[in-house]
Amino acid sequence: MQGQNTLAAYTILAALSVPAAQADISAKAVLDKVYGTYNPQQKCWVTMDESEQHYCMTIDRTDKRETVTGNRLYVLATGTAVNEKGEADNAHVISGLIGAFVLEEHNGQTEIIASDPKMPMGTYGLPPTNWRLSLLGPSDYWGWQNTDGAIYQGISGSSHTLLAPYGHTIRNLAGFWADFDDSGSCCGDQNARTDIKTQLVIDTSKNTARVYPLRVTVTGQLNGKKLKPKTWTLPFDFKNWTYREPSNWPLTDIGF
Repeated sequence: MQGQNTLAAYTILAALSVPAAQADISAKAVLDKVYGTYNPQQKCWVTMDESEQHYCMTIDRTDKRETVTGNRLYVLATGTAVNEKGEADNAHVISGLIGAFVLEEHNGQTEIIASDPKMPMGTYGLPPTNWRLSLLGPSDYWGWQNTDGAIYQGISGSSHTLLAPYGHTIRNLAGFWADFDDSGSCCGDQNARTDIKTQLVIDTSKNTARVYPLRVTVTGQLNGKKLKPKTWTLPFDFKNWTYREPSNWPLTDIGF
């Protein structure tokens, strides 16, 4: 279904192509075409996912970048789950929604180059917000950076998220733990708790790579044992277009 969503968004946004000299495509114009007309009463764009769950979409951020292939507009939208009356629908099992779009000027026309309008993220009907745009590779390879977390039966955790173009689609290049804490769980050995934190840095010093590696510092305790702080290098796996966890990665076996 994700591929169908992306193709549909690409088809819609291709219709937005206008002479760049006449108009600068705005984030509002993009979302009007993808999600329908802006709803002034709810102050958002109302859309549905494949399960017919309603979402109230707003613009989290827009960014413009001048690149060697043309001027680009990056648009990141976030959606809160609502019912048919527009009221918050915050059940734990309901995700929020993310829409990501990259547009670029080509031969005087503004065109879509990558998009995914409906990516489920978050819990309690709420999406991750306050995204930031980060340079992921030396050849104008930009992506959105955040964490996506949850709490379940006293266990809390969040994962790193790096959304970036992959062909005409948008893909999460990360997905590994950002932090994890099971100290609130009522079950298990209280002396074998895990409380992990990480700090992620995009290693821009490796400017010969198409996609920069990551440096992730892991601290805390694992199964009751204090970890010596260590910084790990996560290389980029070009075959699978994702970051690869290294050997002996300490976060491999933890989870809800």
